Amino acid sequence: MDKELEEVKKVLKKYNQEHLILKYDEMNKEEKKELLEEIKKIDFDLINELYERAIKPAELEKVTIEPIDHVDKSKLTVSEKEMYEKKGIEAIKYNKFAVVTMAGGQGTRLGHNGPKGTFIFDIDKNKSIFEALCDTLKEAWRKYDTVIPWYLMTSKENNDATIKFFEENNFFGYPKEAINFFTQDELPMVSLDGKILLEKNGKVKKAANRSWRNITINGKKWNT
Repeated sequence: MDKELEEVKKVLKKYNQEHLILKYDEMNKEEKKELLEEIKKIDFDLINELYERAIKPAELEKVTIEPIDHVDKSKLTVSEKEMYEKKGIEAIKYNKFAVVTMAGGQGTRLGHNGPKGTFIFDIDKNKSIFEALCDTLKEAWRKYDTVIPWYLMTSKENNDATIKFFEENNFFGYPKEAINFFTQDELPMVSLDGKILLEKNGKVKKAANRSWRNITINGKKWNT
């Protein structure tokens, strides 16, 4: 442990982040090990790069805002609508289509204690947000005789509770093997002066990494 600590200290000194081990001596053996492992996983070069981008003044006068290329559905002819609908159906039938649900949030603003997707919005039918989303997939399954893969991005905070909810509800009658959970990556939070923040217990304070650089689905890592 002493050798590992010394190596971590060298890295922290290089990046001027020595404060990350200020509470090290107050921790028990397991907490010390967890903290060192946490620090070793930090990509300090990436943190510095993101920080420098964040503090750099935006050159708004050089920005040109233009509409993106799009198709106005209301202006399509009947034949054009049929063409696009046919392409969509073919994508589903030939397994070129999948659904991704961003489910990393909690239901706090809904007054719900748990993952947002587990919130029961239809009390009469005892239906959750997750079940309502699944209903759409089941309808497509019946209509096109094709099981659409469903990927749900959870967070470290709600991953276990989300999976447990699906298991308790028998995956809402959708094929279990078609439902995939993956946890959103996290990055350390940084103060205005570039220092990585700490929790009260001395652990590194983290937040969701919205850059989606690395994700793991069913044990397989993907770069995005």
